[in-house]
Amino acid sequence: MNLPDVRFVRRELEEYQRLLSMMPQGGEWKVAAWEKKLRRHAAILADALWEVTKFIATIPDSELRLIFELRYFRGFTWQQVAAEMPTRLTPNAARMKHDRYLALSNKKVGSLGFSSLQSS
Repeated sequence: MNLPDVRFVRRELEEYQRLLSMMPQGGEWKVAAWEKKLRRHAAILADALWEVTKFIATIPDSELRLIFELRYFRGFTWQQVAAEMPTRLTPNAARMKHDRYLALSNKKVGSLGFSSLQSS
């Protein structure tokens, strides 16, 4: 799983929860199937978030850590990341700092099991 996938797994999990809450009563087998799928995705999400948490904790620069936390834990867009930063950053500058750090730490991230380093 790559870093951007964490955001998509989280969104998919939220969508499954929303659909599960809208299911009509009486279709127990359908609800059970959705619950099984929901539990599987929750486990994937928990594992991915733990790996991302460990990776972000190793980032020595506090500004970079904040960029990664906003992007992956809160699911912010680059515009939102830039707006939340205490320093004045453009969305493009935040993304470029993120991308440069990933490029420099490619081997470290690869060893965590992240398959690719793209910055969706």
